[in-house]
Amino acid sequence: MFESVRPATSVPSLRNYIQPNLGHGLRIWWAFYWPIALISFTLVLVVNAALLRYWQNSEASTLITQVISWALKLDGYFFYYAVAFFIWAYILRKNFRAFRIGLLANPGGDHPEPLRPTFGRTVRVWWTYSWRALIYRIIVAFATSFPLGWIVGFLLALFPSRAFSGLLNLALQMLIDGLVGIFVIYSSILDEDIGDFRVALLPPIATASTAADPANP
Repeated sequence: MFESVRPATSVPSLRNYIQPNLGHGLRIWWAFYWPIALISFTLVLVVNAALLRYWQNSEASTLITQVISWALKLDGYFFYYAVAFFIWAYILRKNFRAFRIGLLANPGGDHPEPLRPTFGRTVRVWWTYSWRALIYRIIVAFATSFPLGWIVGFLLALFPSRAFSGLLNLALQMLIDGLVGIFVIYSSILDEDIGDFRVALLPPIATASTAADPANP
């Protein structure tokens, strides 16, 4: 189902190089997205609850009130992109079942040198993903604002509940984030040059268990 590949591009002449397809992109996206969604959502709940409790139980100044108000609106984006850095650090070192992400020296000639996912290289991958995901998210939100606004208004007229409204908005936000994340990972990260290295797919590193059982897929 997801075995379509991109048009041929200039890739390193590497014997074990794996041509990325949409299936690879989906596997990487899932390993990337669900920890971010879970961790950032938890952090937002805890921080927002603490901010609201402080706000309600203290005589905050106008400045503090404005700061808390903006924090309640924007902390979700902050936690999402902050957590994304650590998840990218994990993904760049993760052994998937049939592949792993490798960083190859670019240009590397016929035998590109594999590079370690250092802090600096991780920052470059994270930054490439983050700014493009943010731009695409803004574009998609703007392009879908009218149809989604109409649909949301219709559903809220049928189910006029604050809880339903919150769940609906959360579901739509997760849908947009998911679609944008898949697109950015597949089109802007995999098999792309970032600085002086290329993000490529390579065979997984053999572990003790797989080396002992060659028939294990």
